[in-house]
Amino acid sequence: MLKIQTLSSGSAGNITYIGSATTGILVDVGLPLSMTLKLMSQANIDPHSITGLVITHEHSDHIKGVADFVTQYNIPIYCYNRCAKVLRRNLKLPPHHFIETESNFYIGDINVNCFPVPHDSQFCLGYTFHYNNLSVGIATDIGQMTDIILANLATCQIVVIESNHDVQKLMANPKYPDWLKRRILGNHGHLSNLDCGRAIAKLHQANVSQIILAHLSEKNNTPTLAYQTVKQYLQTQGITEGKDIFIDVALQSQIGNCYCLE
Repeated sequence: MLKIQTLSSGSAGNITYIGSATTGILVDVGLPLSMTLKLMSQANIDPHSITGLVITHEHSDHIKGVADFVTQYNIPIYCYNRCAKVLRRNLKLPPHHFIETESNFYIGDINVNCFPVPHDSQFCLGYTFHYNNLSVGIATDIGQMTDIILANLATCQIVVIESNHDVQKLMANPKYPDWLKRRILGNHGHLSNLDCGRAIAKLHQANVSQIILAHLSEKNNTPTLAYQTVKQYLQTQGITEGKDIFIDVALQSQIGNCYCLE
């Protein structure tokens, strides 16, 4: 059995749960401890069941609550050795909280694989999680889709993927200066709804069955807009949402649906 559930997803904070019968993993803890525990309670996840944490990158919406969480529950952070220096400096935690890893490692009975994602941070990683023949993947904060990302996500049955913004909505936003728009649209920024749809069409060819759209911009996107844009693009490729592939949307303000592979 392998579970995946987003607890919060967006520019204000990100947390995703991955679990087997004996292992619990959090991907990022980007919210304060009190809010993290509230969301975990709503999802019926005991914080004492968490075996370890992994982190996608060092931006605050992904690590804001990490230090308090691992200190409170004495949980290790499994960090790819090329990223360890950055995490140690940003989190300011004692060394015993960190377990340095290669790109492929185990947390409990779950095999974890990390891979590079282009984003304007000192490092950014996507992850796939494998238990027996079951697998799920996460890739957000993507400036541009790459063959490496697609190849890793193509091994999964369920994929959490960024659908950050609608380009027209972003460009028309008067509160976003030109430099910020260029950053978001750049090759180390964030993935648009349309580019997300293009990536999903390729993942469908690899038999990925369930997609969860994630890291939606609160100002430059809506859940309905993200879903409809992706759905309409897939239709142009002869792919029917709800039949050939299933699309869900992760939200900032509430826990997502829990998916369980068996």
